Amino acid sequence: MPFRTALRWTLPPLALIALAGWFMSSATPAQERAADASPQGVGMVPAPGPAAQPQIAAGPVRLAAVQKFVAQKNAESARERENFVHEGWKLVQVAPPDMKLVALDPSLLKAREAELRQQIASTTASPEQTKNLARMAREAAEEATQVAVVDALGRIGSEESQDALLDLLHTLPDSSRPRRDVAPLLHPRDLADPRAATLARLLDARELDPAERKQIAFTLSLVGLRDRSTLPDAVAAQLSPDARALLASTSSLAQFKH
Repeated sequence: MPFRTALRWTLPPLALIALAGWFMSSATPAQERAADASPQGVGMVPAPGPAAQPQIAAGPVRLAAVQKFVAQKNAESARERENFVHEGWKLVQVAPPDMKLVALDPSLLKAREAELRQQIASTTASPEQTKNLARMAREAAEEATQVAVVDALGRIGSEESQDALLDLLHTLPDSSRPRRDVAPLLHPRDLADPRAATLARLLDARELDPAERKQIAFTLSLVGLRDRSTLPDAVAAQLSPDARALLASTSSLAQFKH
């Protein structure tokens, strides 16, 4: 039989087989809608999955492996303790931490001020402890505690701690060590910050001594030099000639040091 004749009679059956296969594998729109509306299709019933395998109880081989692992870890821990003692250290039992001390509770000032001061100096206070610290600065009997509190408030660096420091600038005794430590810790975010305007007005506050006013002016000058900015005109207009002159002199000093 010629090749062309064989090809002509072979292709039609193959085409029929492919057409039948496509027809059998294609779902009608009605069938697809029925499948989507089934409980599994709409998510009401989970689609059947593979059957869960029953749990197998740990056999003697697995149990022995676990016991061997635990014994190995215990031996390593014992060797670490021996090395620790051999190097001169001593394991001691200590009481759990006093949560009132950890929380910097001002009620401890009456009987345990030294412990409270040590706790303040040995940790970084959280912003949530600002109120406790501010109260301790006012109520502490020892100046060393007030110094530790002022330093802790400065390290917190939050808006609330800056407000507390500003309040202490007016409440701590004049010329005391903690009072002198407050002014260098007052920092506005920038010269457009309302806190900068508050600090600028302190340059005319007679209740502050000259050193405190100069420190505040120097801080404002450094912020302006950092950001290449100046106080808003409305704020500068409220300052006295002496305050503006102080700002000008500290700005020149800041530029020289920079």
